[in-house]
Amino acid sequence: MNLKRIRTFRMVVDHKNFSIVAELLGISQPAVSKQIKTLEEDLGVVLLHRDSVEPTEAGRIVYRKGKELLYAWDELVAECRAMQGELTGLLRIGTSTIPGSYLVPPLLREFRKRYPRMEVCLTVHDSEEVTGLLRDGRLDVGIVGKEPDDDPFESHVVAQDRMLLVGPIDSDEMDGFGDLKGKPFIFREEGSGTWHAAKEGLRKWGGSVDRLNCVAQVDSTEAVISLVEAGLGYSIVSSLAAQPATRHGRIKILAELPVVRSFYLTYLSSKRQNPAIAALVNLSGSLLGEAGED
Repeated sequence: MNLKRIRTFRMVVDHKNFSIVAELLGISQPAVSKQIKTLEEDLGVVLLHRDSVEPTEAGRIVYRKGKELLYAWDELVAECRAMQGELTGLLRIGTSTIPGSYLVPPLLREFRKRYPRMEVCLTVHDSEEVTGLLRDGRLDVGIVGKEPDDDPFESHVVAQDRMLLVGPIDSDEMDGFGDLKGKPFIFREEGSGTWHAAKEGLRKWGGSVDRLNCVAQVDSTEAVISLVEAGLGYSIVSSLAAQPATRHGRIKILAELPVVRSFYLTYLSSKRQNPAIAALVNLSGSLLGEAGED
């Protein structure tokens, strides 16, 4: 039995779209279809209704049992790695933009120093994309600003942050949401942890994103800061990003929102015995915690 085919089948059932799965796996759509067809031939049953991409009765059984097989395989790999005595192999880490820019680099520097035989692959996405890639088995660990809210995941708070309202360098101070209404505002994309935290901060400040005058929506905090620096509007960003930009005279901090944002190291529960993940969790508790307090 080819576990890769089972993983691909589960992804197709989850996404109900062959093209999306092909993109996630970095292969062609016909290659995804071939994997499903070969799995059906191996088992001697039809697993999917091709018109609706819904699992057949047999497909539902394979989906459920496949999860158990993949879980057992991950446990076996973790136990074998632990027996080697020294950490080796590949650890795939996905991070959202703020931890990827300000927290993860020193963590990985220390991790590689302690475990030189470990290979690390780091990619940057928004928080919701990281969660999806973890669920699909495309990542081993995520470091994000929004905690996954379903059962397959375990999460550890590794740092905390504050959300700051920022504006052009010549801006006036703001005392509340009323001072912000009607002014041009720059949004982060909706899947980002920064934007989820900003919405919560605005709510506690007595406001709402629906009452803001959106002039741009961008996919990175650095793009937000550049637009604010150019005088195009105001925004809410992480203190980790705002403070260095302020020191360099690029933007001005106008107010601190009444919300504390946490960053999470998260992974599938099936990988809790993975020694590389355990080592990263132990290291991040002190290293990232200190960074988040600056």
